[in-house]
Amino acid sequence: MGQAVAMTMGLRVSDVSGQKMVRASAVPANSSIGELVQGLLAKMGLARNDTQGRPLSYNALLGREGRLLNGAEIVGDALQEDDEITLTPNIDAGAR
Repeated sequence: MGQAVAMTMGLRVSDVSGQKMVRASAVPANSSIGELVQGLLAKMGLARNDTQGRPLSYNALLGREGRLLNGAEIVGDALQEDDEITLTPNIDAGAR
């Protein structure tokens, strides 16, 4: 019997401004969207705190379907090879 092969995929990722773009290769298909987003924040150098020092959370917008991905979704179930996702900060209206 052969060893199990970890399935991976490549994605195109940008921030909401479109100024930061990266190619994410070898993304594990069995990881969660939340894990993917956390790894991409570091890779893209995106802020983890707002201007007042409060922690920011980010969502992933899937361009192909025009929907926000749930952090618990599995990469291999939600995404396809070469999909484009946009990381958007979660902004709470009226937050103080």
